[in-house]
Amino acid sequence: MGIIAHSKAQEVELSAKAGMNVATLGSADMGYVSRIGYHVGGMAEFITTPFFSIQAELLYSLQGAATDRSRQVYLNYHYLNVPLLAKAYFYEDASFEIGIQYGLLLKAVDKNEFYAQDQSEFVKSTDFAGVFGLAYKLDEKFTFGLRYNLGISNTAKQKVVFEKRLTNKVFQMSIGYIL
Repeated sequence: MGIIAHSKAQEVELSAKAGMNVATLGSADMGYVSRIGYHVGGMAEFITTPFFSIQAELLYSLQGAATDRSRQVYLNYHYLNVPLLAKAYFYEDASFEIGIQYGLLLKAVDKNEFYAQDQSEFVKSTDFAGVFGLAYKLDEKFTFGLRYNLGISNTAKQKVVFEKRLTNKVFQMSIGYIL
C-alpha cells in the first residue's frame, strides 16, 4: 500500500517517477520540431477524500527542441520542475490532473554531434506552465500518467525570433512506483 502517514483523515503517498518527454518551443512556424527527452523525480500525494487529492512533485526534466533532426541539432533545456496539481478521481483509481508548474533552468545547451555550446545567458532562469493530464494507479504499487505542460512564460530573455514567444510545450508519459 506504500508509505502512508495519517494526519487528521489525510493520507500522504510518496512515489518515485520517471518517463519520456516530447518537447518543443513555440509554434511550428518558428522552425522548431519536437525532440525526445526525459524526466525523473518524486511526488507526494496528499489524499483528502476518496475523490480528491493535491499532488506536489520535484522533477529533473530535459526539454527544449530540435532545430534540425537530420543533423542532430538540439536545444537542450535542463529544468528542475515543481508541479502542484489538483487531482479528481473519476473512476476507481483513474484521475484527472490540473495545476501549475514552476521551472528553474539549470542550464541550456545548443548541441550537435560536433559541439556543445552553453546558451544559458539567452534563456530566462524561470519558467511557468499550466499542467493537465490523466493518471492511473495500478496494483497499489505503480502509477501511469499522461500529461501536457503548456508554457505560459517566454523562455527567451529577448524577443529574438520575429518578436514571437518561445514557450515550452511538453507532452509527458511516465511510470511511478509507490514507496
